[in-house]
Amino acid sequence: MVLKISAKNNLRGVIKLPGDKSISHRAVMLGAIARGKTEVKNLLEAEDLFSTISCFRKLGIKIEKTRGRWIVQGQGLKGLSEPEDILNAFNSGTTMRLILGILSAQEFYSVITGDRYLRLRPMQRVVKPLRLMGANIWGKDEGNYPPLSIKGGRLKAITYQLPLPSAQVKSCLLLAGLYAQGETKVIEKVKSRNHTEKMLNAFGAKIKVKGE
Repeated sequence: MVLKISAKNNLRGVIKLPGDKSISHRAVMLGAIARGKTEVKNLLEAEDLFSTISCFRKLGIKIEKTRGRWIVQGQGLKGLSEPEDILNAFNSGTTMRLILGILSAQEFYSVITGDRYLRLRPMQRVVKPLRLMGANIWGKDEGNYPPLSIKGGRLKAITYQLPLPSAQVKSCLLLAGLYAQGETKVIEKVKSRNHTEKMLNAFGAKIKVKGE
């Protein structure tokens, strides 16, 4: 079947595009561990994003919407507070994988879980390299499945080659690298999305990207 559409007149109008989910997650997370106020316009207000916002609120970060903008009151790399309750990523794998890179370096104990679907998704791709950096992470099947318990501590820098291209795994390690002693290097055979690299640079982190 072939469909043909012929416009009689020029199309005119204004379309407001929704915010990008990947960028929205990272904006909240980086804003939380930066110092001072971060304003985010056009944040994607979706369930996954609310999972990230909920987790950081439990970690002591004030996040609120004012006049169409989301305001994140960052407390710095070491400004998060030990949560009084279990963190819940619900169905957001991005929330869980990325926040593990931050929680692994905090000087407190935390537990993160998800809904029944997320608890079936393997986390070994981020848990393994984080453990190489010195993170203490426990969970089902040797830490492969949530719920995961994390006892943060001092991380060491590593050079890690991703077995498979993954922007989430790369982002998790780059976030952990902000806390590690030394220079953390992440090598990818196939280039994945570079949202995190660009946003880290915008937030003032020292990051170098080779091979672009």
